[in-house]
Amino acid sequence: MILKNLWRRKTRTLLTLLGVAFGVAAVVALSAFGEGFASSFEKMFATTSADLTVSQADAMMAFLSAVDDSLGDELRQVAGVEEVAGEVFGMVQMDEAPYFIVMGEDPRSFTMQRYRLISGQPITTRKQILLGKLAAKNFKKEVGSTFRLNDSTYRVVGIYETGVSLEDGGAVMGLTDAQRAFDKEGKVSYYSLKVKDVRRISEVKAAIEKQWPTLAAARSGEPSRQTEMFGLYRSFGLFIGIFAVLVGGLGMMNTTLMSVFERTREIGVLRAVGWRRRRVVNLILGESLVLSLLGGLLGILIGIGLTLLVRLSPAVESLLQGILTPTMLAQALVIALLLGAVGGLYPAWRAAQLAPVEAMRYEGGSGDVGRITRQLTRWIPGSALRNLLRRPTRTLVTIVGIGLGVGFIVALSAMSEGMIQEFTTLAGAGQMDLVVQDAKASDLSVAALDERVADQVRTQPGVKGVSKMLMKTSSAPGLPYFLVFGADPREDYVKHFRIHEGRVIEKSRDIMIGRFAATSLKKGLGESIRINGVGYQIVGIYETGVSYEDTGGVITLREAQERFGMGRKLTLMGVQLDDPSQAESMARQLEAQFPSITVSLTSAMTQRTQDFATMDAILGALVALTMLVGGVVMMNAMLMSVFERTQEIGVLRAVGWRRRRIIGMVLVESLALSLLSALMGIGIGMGLSALFTLVPTYGTFLKALYSPKVFQQVAALALILGTIGGLYPAWRASRMQPIEALRYE
Repeated sequence: MILKNLWRRKTRTLLTLLGVAFGVAAVVALSAFGEGFASSFEKMFATTSADLTVSQADAMMAFLSAVDDSLGDELRQVAGVEEVAGEVFGMVQMDEAPYFIVMGEDPRSFTMQRYRLISGQPITTRKQILLGKLAAKNFKKEVGSTFRLNDSTYRVVGIYETGVSLEDGGAVMGLTDAQRAFDKEGKVSYYSLKVKDVRRISEVKAAIEKQWPTLAAARSGEPSRQTEMFGLYRSFGLFIGIFAVLVGGLGMMNTTLMSVFERTREIGVLRAVGWRRRRVVNLILGESLVLSLLGGLLGILIGIGLTLLVRLSPAVESLLQGILTPTMLAQALVIALLLGAVGGLYPAWRAAQLAPVEAMRYEGGSGDVGRITRQLTRWIPGSALRNLLRRPTRTLVTIVGIGLGVGFIVALSAMSEGMIQEFTTLAGAGQMDLVVQDAKASDLSVAALDERVADQVRTQPGVKGVSKMLMKTSSAPGLPYFLVFGADPREDYVKHFRIHEGRVIEKSRDIMIGRFAATSLKKGLGESIRINGVGYQIVGIYETGVSYEDTGGVITLREAQERFGMGRKLTLMGVQLDDPSQAESMARQLEAQFPSITVSLTSAMTQRTQDFATMDAILGALVALTMLVGGVVMMNAMLMSVFERTQEIGVLRAVGWRRRRIIGMVLVESLALSLLSALMGIGIGMGLSALFTLVPTYGTFLKALYSPKVFQQVAALALILGTIGGLYPAWRASRMQPIEALRYE
């Protein structure tokens, strides 16, 4: 009987299935991408046969660390250590791959064993490179080809495979070549160690950390700040996907509720012939669960298809290779079933409460609109809103469902705008007119701008001043995300750190910290704080209003370069001009003179940064997902409205309404519904943004900015949803023949 009831309205059932399926597909695909990204990084440290990884203490991730390469010989002398291998991690931006990972390895080290050659030979000398299987395919390279990287040319001597997508989509070169290519002379990112007796790993770890307090030794699989970050990557996809499922789930509640309205007389007959309320509840809940089960299974198939489809894009194949697990698929199906149960509860309860006599008298059509609703419809101008208020419950469920999706986009867009504003303010600090970045770096965390370029730029005509900046991520007890700024106390950049207590930094081991950091760490003037295992004395507390600065600290540029193993390298460089109106032409002039840099106006800095381009792409994909799921839910709601008003539409057609006018009426209702959903979404989005800021440790970085762009995006989204959702129902309504429509029961 359940399947028969669902089959009665095949179009409506199909749309409901699609609404649930797209939401479940989002959970599956986004979870798979998060798992693939985190798993790839984890496997990079797990497939080296290493027992320990040694990196800087408090480094967010081992590959962002920097350790002296002379330390390798000392580590070999530690009791119990068998082999030591230094490794360099590099990431560059290329046309074919925005995030291209290159590893620097000693060709003689044990870590080279994980790169299984499928053709060619190992690295034997300088200027040789191994390409991963995916990289060779995407770049159309083979053994003997030349490969250009960071303005240097290498010969491809081999193609390897590790089974880790990030590695197979990248490259491997000799350690010395990597140090030169990524400006890490005398440094490695981390060390991989093998011990003689695995039962003594803990002893070796303790000995290393005791002898070198600035280092941290981690066992494979051991909980650390790095594994916490990987956990965030995994949960992010699931978190986003759940919003899509909620939209589809509320759409399913709408469908089930409409089914109850349509079958009111039928339910009355069943109650009259002896059906108990429990049996009616089971019938309605059963239909909802079957819909959610079928939608969940369809969504899993679509999600699997999406993960496979991404592999067709060479630019993101290695970065977003989805990994599907049985747990992930079961999780998605359970979420769908839970939503089915929740979505069917109210309609089932409503059906069970129907009194047999009243139910059998039910005539359908406009239904039982309460006295308050009838009074409201008399005063509300326009037939669109009056028609929406005929079914206030259905309208409310639709508005809330679509509003959730729109609200999530509002929250993400506002936080994205807030992040862009924060970085723009940060880049323009000290009255800078231009900001200079490393042209070859795809990520600010791995940027290495040559300080000598800053000295040369300073001598250019029209340049008033230059400020050198180094930004690195660390952590501190109580603050897992602590941004360390390296600045020259004599340059203008330091001046924008408004000191509230104490003084500006003057020498090494001085540090100024932001007011938020001081509060979180419960630190005051004169106290010490450890950064990457080294103690610094707090000489000042500042406040700039930029969250990334107020939750971090400032040390001298030379100290930062030494602490993070950056030699004479920078992250960014600020340029102040004699005539700010010449900023555009000066930017182009500097880029032409120094090919290794990109120069932007401070207001446009984020537009030329790959990290922000990636963020925009992700946001665009989420907007498309919201339009897809929301459009299906909207179409379903409008289609139900058309079915319900079939006789009314027949009357309108009989009295002379043309098809064009019928289409206009339904489309106006759909647009009105989408507009109300957008208004609801704005409220939900603002609420979500406020909740995100309350998240411990990370909430301060999630400042929302409600710019005109955010509201324009919401308006466009509402317009598209209303149009997509209303087109088919409007067309269907216009095709009704008056006589057949008047006979509709």
